[in-house]
Amino acid sequence: MAGCWLLAGCQQDVTATAVPQQIPTLTPQPTLTETAISEPTPPPTVTNTPTAVPLPAITLEPPQGRAQLITLLQQVQTDVIGLVQTQQQLLTFPRPDDPEWAEDVAVQAAFIQANRLALESLVLPAAGESLMVRLQTAVHTCEQAAQAQNLDALATCLSDLQMVSVSFGNGSGGVTVNPNVVTPISLVGCSQTSVGLVPLTDLGTDLYMGQQGGLYPNGQNEPPATHLAAGLAQAQTIQPLAADGSPAADGKIGFISVGMSNASLEFNSFLRLANDDPDKSDAVVIVNGAQGGWTSNKLAENPEAEYWQVLDERLTDNGLTPTQVQVVWLKQARGGVKNEPFPQEPQILQAQLQSIVQIVQMRYPNVKIIYLSSRIYGGYATGPLNPEPIAYHSGFAVKWLIEAQINGEPQLNYDPNLGAVTAPWLAWGPYLWADGLTPRSDGLTWACNEFADDGTHPGTPARDKVAAMLLDFLKTDETVRAWFFRDG
Repeated sequence: MAGCWLLAGCQQDVTATAVPQQIPTLTPQPTLTETAISEPTPPPTVTNTPTAVPLPAITLEPPQGRAQLITLLQQVQTDVIGLVQTQQQLLTFPRPDDPEWAEDVAVQAAFIQANRLALESLVLPAAGESLMVRLQTAVHTCEQAAQAQNLDALATCLSDLQMVSVSFGNGSGGVTVNPNVVTPISLVGCSQTSVGLVPLTDLGTDLYMGQQGGLYPNGQNEPPATHLAAGLAQAQTIQPLAADGSPAADGKIGFISVGMSNASLEFNSFLRLANDDPDKSDAVVIVNGAQGGWTSNKLAENPEAEYWQVLDERLTDNGLTPTQVQVVWLKQARGGVKNEPFPQEPQILQAQLQSIVQIVQMRYPNVKIIYLSSRIYGGYATGPLNPEPIAYHSGFAVKWLIEAQINGEPQLNYDPNLGAVTAPWLAWGPYLWADGLTPRSDGLTWACNEFADDGTHPGTPARDKVAAMLLDFLKTDETVRAWFFRDG
């Protein structure tokens, strides 16, 4: 099959054609009917100055035959559509108070360019080149629109990009439509004050689409005794370290965040709150490593991504070295198109989270613990960045990742007595999801006026709420007491 597209005996010539498909739009949503919520204000007028970011490295393996080529091109098409849609939402709802916003915009454009260059680097037979040319043209147009931050041009290029399909010229008129891009998610906005889903902490042993609730196995919200004991043992090894990673009474305990824009916004609020807390140990140095635009798929693909270079620069700016980092708060979400059915959709995020915790272990060898959180409510979203039920599903990705470690997955081993250490000890941080204005058992709700104008990113009230929940978690969790407080 490796050379099938070159042989007349294969009986099917491959050509590119265009098939109209439904295109989601990014527009502000209707006026609210609930008096408890305020309608998002119109986006402020800002002057967008492009931010330069290093070009990501994307490599496409040469396909072995027509079927692999089609699969490869469909994946690039899907990835670029997701990047364009993200760019549209970011530009439609700028966040002047968010220092990560400009980089978030630039990251999307850089990844579109990297996909175009990866396509151009493929060496294919003539039939393969003809199949790829329309996609290359559409991606290049989107690259130019993204770099210019031109919403009209982005809408046009998205339309062209979504119409690129693959036809097998066998006389039957059959068309191979990319299954990943034909089902846009319905977006409601501020009027969607509930989606009728039960928080994992309240679901317990009951099921959601065949999957048990609870944060931990068997529908429980507390870790099994053996896993907790292991976490307490890990916590006891956290101590002030010198710059070279050796124990030192005057050393430091690095506590960092890893994640995307939402995590960055929330951790900035937490950082201020925690540093003002008189109970925090002076040895604990908190650094916000989360960065706009760096979703789980981008981080999981490359342990040498620019993201990690920026994080290390932030460590240096705060007087830390990578060997002093010992604790991480990780909050992530997938970027791009997410039309897979449940449970496959959160299983993809679970796999990406596993790659990320392995990268953290590799880059920061003294990390002992990673606390994970999933997303806050996504029902108010006005764009494709993880609306419901994807935000809800992210809790299952975290739950299953931690369960895999509890069940002894070698790729998540933290115990040197059991083999090579491939990941830190994993546990839940605060569980942040609640069903909009429907209170969960502890009273948590999310109102639309707590969010930024796009209904996805947290506004100041949501950021402060997450920060308070994270600090409260640190003050009450058994595995934190030994290292976070003055009287540890």
